[in-house]
Amino acid sequence: MSTTKRRLFLKGAALTGIAASPAVAAATSGKQKVDGGVKLGNTFYSSGLTGKGSTIGEQTDDIMKKHKANLQALGSSLDNVVKVTAFLADVRKEKPEFNKAYAPYFPKDAPSRTALGAIFPDDQTRVEIELVAWVP
Repeated sequence: MSTTKRRLFLKGAALTGIAASPAVAAATSGKQKVDGGVKLGNTFYSSGLTGKGSTIGEQTDDIMKKHKANLQALGSSLDNVVKVTAFLADVRKEKPEFNKAYAPYFPKDAPSRTALGAIFPDDQTRVEIELVAWVP
């Protein structure tokens, strides 16, 4: 079995010509680009999504509705989310409002989550959220 050439993207720089082992090539052969991310086997890796609204609460709600719809389209749900990363424009001031909008989407057994500050290219974006979920 021949190895497959892969590209690795690290901080915007593409490194090409790195050969994957046969095991890695076989494991990633089922990679499928889907709306809002990539599905690899039984795992969905979402893209970071942003939402509509003027407040971080409104944007969080819109983003989580998008993530919920993407997971349902894959036959999964928010119950199967294992990791969430949230990027907040002002983590010190807006985290309480973010938490208030985020919490109803995970009423029990919330997934592992990281929330950190970010600088967005515009002043309207208050939050971006990405997640990893299991797809049965």
